[in-house]
Amino acid sequence: MNKYILFFFSLFLCVGLCLMSCAPTAPDTAGFEAAASVAGDIIATNLMPIVTELSALRATDTPVDNTGFEETDMFPSSHLTRDAAKTYIMNAFTAMGYAPYIVQLGQGALTTYNVVAELSGSTNPNEYILIGSHLDAFYAGADDNGSAVAAMLETARALKSHSFKRSIRFVAFDLEEFGSIGSTRYVEAGYANDVTAAIVMDMVGYASTEANSQDDVMGIKLPNTGDFIFIAGNNDSAEMVQKMTALNSRYGLTKSLGAIASGDGTSFLGSMFMRSDHGLLWYKGIPAVFLTDTANFRNKHYHQTTDVPSTLNPQFLYANTRALAAATALFAGVIQ
Repeated sequence: MNKYILFFFSLFLCVGLCLMSCAPTAPDTAGFEAAASVAGDIIATNLMPIVTELSALRATDTPVDNTGFEETDMFPSSHLTRDAAKTYIMNAFTAMGYAPYIVQLGQGALTTYNVVAELSGSTNPNEYILIGSHLDAFYAGADDNGSAVAAMLETARALKSHSFKRSIRFVAFDLEEFGSIGSTRYVEAGYANDVTAAIVMDMVGYASTEANSQDDVMGIKLPNTGDFIFIAGNNDSAEMVQKMTALNSRYGLTKSLGAIASGDGTSFLGSMFMRSDHGLLWYKGIPAVFLTDTANFRNKHYHQTTDVPSTLNPQFLYANTRALAAATALFAGVIQ
């Protein structure tokens, strides 16, 4: 059987979430072939060095002053870093030929510094596709969130040689781990008002082929083998989820499972799927999808000192980055 076999769940579960790996009805596939071809520009060997370099930088970086945050297993205090990662990402974008800038918001110890780089579109330059991942991390932060930063940076490099109808904005959000502070301020300040669609990633590099390596989420039955990328959306982004899972399946980009939360996805029942920087986009009605390996429901190194590069699956990260590049090209309208 093909390793990209689909998991299709047409059942709406009691928590108001529809799981799928393809659309209940086939989505419009216009632009699929051109978008999928962009995935071929992703270079596998570029990814893990980024994760490794970021993890090494965090070991010597000065932790954020998080006085007042309670120490817990899920959110350990005194171990969050961001400054070195911010500089690394700025330098990486610059080396690719972008002109990155920082959106600074707030004040005091928890001032946020979101790193932004943009690729202008040719037909609808004032419409933006946002690609986001958070730059802050606990400990070495290989999966959380070095993997997503690597996917974003490699996608930015690959897309630089193409032309698109819409503009693309890459954003490395700050202080996601303290409650998505950077992205919340960014959206509240109006910086996402020109965003027509967003793809936000948080942990996209951990996979296992072992049985029972995947936990269910709040009673939602998932495949028990953690070898898929989870793509979550809401009613506003349902078509995005459908197109991404269909694109992944048709061109063998990655093994993906889509989920659509009912309504805007912000109710208590959908709250488990709002644990990252797409959350306020959902609140504001901006179409956004969330890509994740499901964090602590699969990766037991989540927020631990053991979240190091050697625990990641390089091929899984590569596949997910190819899927990201193709989806971005699709929504931005790749021209060449």
